[in-house]
Amino acid sequence: MRVLRTECLEGTPPGEAGTWFVHGGEALLATLNDLTADEATAKYALGSNSICAHVKHSAYYLELAIDGLNGISRQGDWPGSWAKQAVTDVEWNEAKSSLRQRVQSFLETLEKVDLSTDPDDLTYALANLAHLAYHLGAVRQLYLFIKSG
Repeated sequence: MRVLRTECLEGTPPGEAGTWFVHGGEALLATLNDLTADEATAKYALGSNSICAHVKHSAYYLELAIDGLNGISRQGDWPGSWAKQAVTDVEWNEAKSSLRQRVQSFLETLEKVDLSTDPDDLTYALANLAHLAYHLGAVRQLYLFIKSG
């Protein structure tokens, strides 16, 4: 699972001949680094979410997973996790930093947990990988639209 998490978030390691689903710089964190706040804020279809909203929501989801893995159960605020659709340059840098910090905390938490002893912990780990991969796909589609013109 570590290989898939790394590929989703950071990309294919240098020198790797193959990939599971991400080619080089198409990973989530690398994609975000190539976007301005204006690009991350833009909405391209009625009812769509901005890239910054995907980032804020993903960070929030990771926060809930970290709590769950640490035995802390709390009610999620899904509408609130999507509320921030626009950001300034400073807020965009903070959003990317927050996501990176939560990713790091999530990975550190996973290292401390024995996923073979508690089915809920394994579910948290797998669900978050799937969730991040989903948002990577959504962000990549928006990114390609932005960068195409």
